[in-house]
Amino acid sequence: MTATTPLKVIIIGGGPIGLTLAQILTSAGVDFTILERRSTVTPEEGAGIAIGPTSFRLYDQLGLLPQMEAISTPIPHKHVLQRDGKVYNSYEFHLRACHGRAMAFLHRLDLVTTLFSTLPDSAKAKIHVNKSLSDITLTPEGVTVTCADGTSYNGTLVIGADGVHSKTRKIMNSLSNAPESETLPFETTFQGLFGNFPRLSLPGSEIEPGHDWECHSGGVSSQFFVGRDRGWFIIYRPLPGGPTRERIDYTDEDIKQFAEDVKDMHVTNKLTFGDVFKNVNKAGLTQLQEGAVKNRSWKRIGLVGDACDKITPNVGLGYNNGVLDVIVLGNLLKKLNESGEEITEEKVGKLFKEYQAERKEFSEKVDDAARGVIRTVTHTGFMKYLLDRWINPVLGLDKLYGSKVMGPLMAKQQVLEWLEEKNGIDGSIPWAHKGLVVTKA
Repeated sequence: MTATTPLKVIIIGGGPIGLTLAQILTSAGVDFTILERRSTVTPEEGAGIAIGPTSFRLYDQLGLLPQMEAISTPIPHKHVLQRDGKVYNSYEFHLRACHGRAMAFLHRLDLVTTLFSTLPDSAKAKIHVNKSLSDITLTPEGVTVTCADGTSYNGTLVIGADGVHSKTRKIMNSLSNAPESETLPFETTFQGLFGNFPRLSLPGSEIEPGHDWECHSGGVSSQFFVGRDRGWFIIYRPLPGGPTRERIDYTDEDIKQFAEDVKDMHVTNKLTFGDVFKNVNKAGLTQLQEGAVKNRSWKRIGLVGDACDKITPNVGLGYNNGVLDVIVLGNLLKKLNESGEEITEEKVGKLFKEYQAERKEFSEKVDDAARGVIRTVTHTGFMKYLLDRWINPVLGLDKLYGSKVMGPLMAKQQVLEWLEEKNGIDGSIPWAHKGLVVTKA
């Protein structure tokens, strides 16, 4: 590829991470195409998504902060209870003090709708739906991506943002002759029942916006987030039959049976899950994979988000971890696009290696934290029960770990190098990287 030929990125997957990358590349002046297998990039799903300070910094840089604040609810408070509803721990999350902003929760549909609708028309025209990935071919000049409908797209490189069951990853592993262990890199030990409900459908002051209620008990745990207009829940329990690396497809009957099994479990100090499920808008059941691929790229193919690093949602960092992936790639791609050099396979490979190295430490810490938390809240073993029920409430280990371990690590993560942060988000731990500093006359 010659220096006069512009960089073009083909993104597989138009979900939250794919659309976030589209926003970044649009700002960076990097050409792209998104190929989404579904008929829309804004499907109605029951899930909620947690947004952390690092993602809000990106929204500030992209000019999306007002829109994201309008559709999300800060969740600074956490209450932990037994299955019978007795609260045994309650505190404020460390994020606001450490980083200047609390974790917020919003509806997945609202997130993808906002990310899509705020793109310029020229960028929206680059998003193609009903495009199921069939194959990826490397050429001397770049890549050719073929879809199941027979259409093909040419570009410089491919980024797989197509989730935990990534077809991009499967093709990349096949082309690179990856070891068999990379074919199914994630293991499922837990499953999760998730959904949402209208907030005003339930009575009580305990469902005022801004609270996270968590039931921690032997073999099952819940998270119950309360927003302005709706609430979201997810119930965790070990996978019946034990861990697996195979894909599981669930039915409506599976959802009903799970809900029946946990209907007596309190999700707040007054409400049981049975009370909530009567008013549910939409619910789903999913396996909760854990793990990370050994290599996030091969030659001109790279992976982001759940396609390469899957964590359970109990720590609220799944989407945020993927956002950090595309921030790092955005910075690297902008530099490559403006280098004026021939974009060779070697240069693309170097870019992907820099990306993997930058993301290594944070991703590994998040993976470890999520693994520990889900086993602690479900009291998997006596020591986990002892830690959660007695030691943590007395010593405040959650807040200590958040402020002394994860807080400094989060503060080291990148922002976009070419955009200003107009609404500086600061806390007690200073950010290592700042956006473009604009000198005002």
